[in-house]
Amino acid sequence: MTEAMTSDAKATIIMTARDRFSMAVRALNEIAEVTARPYELIYVDGGSPKHVADEIRAVCEKNGFRYLRYDHFLAPCQARNIGLRLSTTPYVVYCENDVLVTGGWLANLVKCAEETGAEVVQPLICQGTPLHTEIHQAGGNFTDDMDAFFNGTEDQRRLSDSHLWHQGEQVGDVELSRTETQVTEVHCFLVRRDAFEWLGEFDENMPCSKDHVDFSVNVWSKGGRIMLEPTSVVTFCVPSRVHPVEPMDRAFFLLRWSPKWQRQSLSHFQKKWKLENDPYFDRYLKLTGWRYREGVAKPLIRKIPFVGHSYKVQQAGSLLLMPLLKFIGARLADQQGQDYRPSDGTPPPASGVTDKKSASAAA
Repeated sequence: MTEAMTSDAKATIIMTARDRFSMAVRALNEIAEVTARPYELIYVDGGSPKHVADEIRAVCEKNGFRYLRYDHFLAPCQARNIGLRLSTTPYVVYCENDVLVTGGWLANLVKCAEETGAEVVQPLICQGTPLHTEIHQAGGNFTDDMDAFFNGTEDQRRLSDSHLWHQGEQVGDVELSRTETQVTEVHCFLVRRDAFEWLGEFDENMPCSKDHVDFSVNVWSKGGRIMLEPTSVVTFCVPSRVHPVEPMDRAFFLLRWSPKWQRQSLSHFQKKWKLENDPYFDRYLKLTGWRYREGVAKPLIRKIPFVGHSYKVQQAGSLLLMPLLKFIGARLADQQGQDYRPSDGTPPPASGVTDKKSASAAA
């Protein structure tokens, strides 16, 4: 192994999978093309198909990035923690592999952290096409009453569903400025590395739902701050007809959003923050299948010749497919159980792990 990238870098980008692999090479290339050096990058690859893994490895070798490969799938919090343990720079920047960045995105996140002293900084996160024009999230709240949430009785402690400010609005129509926010999405965000000494690592008991809210609540509960930096702009490529869940993605997508993993995450979150009396969770548990329906069932039905684009056919077909998808998701979650364990401070065991470092390419 050669030495890691560059000693004067302030930030390490840790790239992990959200729920797909098909966008990974494009997203990684985008970072390499538009992000000004110096920085370090660690790609934590959990179970991508071999042809995708080979392309990711090639991009990493070309650009002096570090590539870490696990043959089994990784839950997002697992992957983030693995990358964190390998980083040494003052800032760690998490970026999921379906996020496309713009020029200046990284420098502006670091600048905000240095000028404000905030422990966490999130960019303006966009969605859809044309890229970087429609807002996905520009800050938000996890509660309407912060004092009651942390200091009130269990009957006063309530989650708010207002964590996606300005979603669907055009960037050019909204006047945004640097500001505090209660919630950061985890599509892309910066964390001051020494903050993990008192924040602790990401909670691996939450394999999927609400990990972003859990992290945000943890920051505020311990006296930290989260800032929105709107001059840093990225786009989350939401699974859609433009950026669909491809056949190569389906197994991981079904695991990532399995109702079993979602129930595990929500149950742990409720107990951790003493939210057992919050009716929010009863409502949310009824929605655990919508990603299966929109990301897998309906796209499959639309492939049926002549009738696949009929609304009624899609509705009826989804009803028929959903029990099968939930069964597959549950089986995948059971199979993953031996690999998905909260780790003890070292990367978890895997059937095959490779770690490739290379010297930094010239800027």
